[in-house]
Amino acid sequence: MKWLSRLWSGRKPSPAATKPPPDSTTSRAPATAPVPDGPAVLPWLLGCAALTDTPISEPEKAALAELDKMLALPTMADNLLPRAASLIPQLIALLRQTDLPTAEIAARVGKDAVLTAEVMRLASSSFHSGQGAVVDLQQAVTRIGLRGLQTVMARVLLKPIYQGSQGPWSARAAPRLWEHSDGLARHASMLAGQAGQPAFDGYLAGMLHDTGWIVALNLIDRSGLAIAVPPSQAFASALEDRVHRLFGHAARRWDITASFTAFAQDAREHGPTGGRHPLSALMPQAHRDCMRELAGA
Repeated sequence: MKWLSRLWSGRKPSPAATKPPPDSTTSRAPATAPVPDGPAVLPWLLGCAALTDTPISEPEKAALAELDKMLALPTMADNLLPRAASLIPQLIALLRQTDLPTAEIAARVGKDAVLTAEVMRLASSSFHSGQGAVVDLQQAVTRIGLRGLQTVMARVLLKPIYQGSQGPWSARAAPRLWEHSDGLARHASMLAGQAGQPAFDGYLAGMLHDTGWIVALNLIDRSGLAIAVPPSQAFASALEDRVHRLFGHAARRWDITASFTAFAQDAREHGPTGGRHPLSALMPQAHRDCMRELAGA
């Protein structure tokens, strides 16, 4: 991640957003949660044809109890997320710098081959196809605009968080976890913009939401519990509730924007169905749109 600091060296980050008051209680998730309106994430992540309709098993109950213990703690254990996650606030602060001229932005982007490729890919995508061929990097930066550049940079720098899982469940899900987070980010960004919310906040919420899956799957792996694959539908539904809360638990430390921090607090306290934050209202639809897209791919 040092390349991003070098890329934007010499620029002062935007002032840190004011944190909302910390919550003093953690709502416990129910033993089971409503099945999402749309394809469930867990069987898709695990590559299962379907979930079973058997009663929730004892190992599944024990796994949920382990997740509840983590949710009851005041802070998330650092070793449940990749080391790169600790850099999120600093990295996003760099993305908030908006006072560079296009030529200078293009020159700095051009120093990194991966970032350059992503910028060129987006500028040449079907979304921008009516504007003709892309001649050079400066034209590409101009075409995608600030929001497009922020999206590309976030995509490049956050991808390593979803790589390198080692346990049986986390390793099995890893190949699809990035694909899901990438799709969820796109749909959440679009819905946020349509709802009058900052589209980039929606993008970050979608991109980082699956950190809840990373934590949940790592905890299941470390528990050593022999959970059958495919698991029960009751377990999958309850797990997706915990995943949303675990995202909120992990993300409270990431002081990105006031809105994002408030969304994280809301997710931890109220779960996926009782949220009160504007981003909480659109995430279920973003999930449905994402899973329909992935299921049809």
